Amino acid sequence: MKKAAAISSVLDVPGLPANPFGETGSPSVTVPAGKHLVVETVSVQVDVTPLGSQLEAFVNFTCGGKSVQLFVPLTFAYGQPSNGYDTYVALQAVRLYVDPGTAVSVTTYSPTGSTGTLFVTVSGYLI
Repeated sequence: MKKAAAISSVLDVPGLPANPFGETGSPSVTVPAGKHLVVETVSVQVDVTPLGSQLEAFVNFTCGGKSVQLFVPLTFAYGQPSNGYDTYVALQAVRLYVDPGTAVSVTTYSPTGSTGTLFVTVSGYLI
């Protein structure tokens, strides 16, 4: 089955969103202008150095013109002694309403280390 045929078959199913949306960004994903994004899942991957550092993550977005910051509980995934980084991940079922032309981003805070690469993935639909 070709990609276009697979997408068409999903869009033609009653009850499924007409405008599915999914994207990964580092550290943000921008909502298309003129469309609101309803986020149904958000996942985060972040790393921190040195090994054993404490780490918090937040997903930031704009809803109704107001800035919103959502705490995301992280789970330790693995440590990489060769480069000195610990990697943490999160996956949350959510319902976030993101304004057109704004971004969904991930930020971190570590009182004991420095963060490296940040990834956020959102999936949902455009209205």
